[in-house]
Amino acid sequence: MCGFKDKCTKDKRGRRVRRPIDQDILDRADHRMMENKELYRQRQMIVEHPFGTIKRGLGMTYFLTKGMQSVKAQISFAFLAYNMKRAINILGVKEIIRRLTGKKVFVSL
Repeated sequence: MCGFKDKCTKDKRGRRVRRPIDQDILDRADHRMMENKELYRQRQMIVEHPFGTIKRGLGMTYFLTKGMQSVKAQISFAFLAYNMKRAINILGVKEIIRRLTGKKVFVSL
């Protein structure tokens, strides 16, 4: 029996600690992250940025479709839009059209 029970709780049965069923998995993930902080920092910069951009920039906070196949199609279109937007920002409209058609393009913007 704990000698400090009367100082930390008034419940006759004592305090109860609840843990989610998968808490051990979450604890291991936290431990791996703490051991590899630099790797996770790099992942945040490279991998997670597109998801945040798609969520905020394209307003995609939830899926409009139901079913795995439809959701995969919807997220594929979102990634395509993200990649096209990024390519246009990097290369410019003229260069994108030139590369897609293989011809010289004169676009006035």
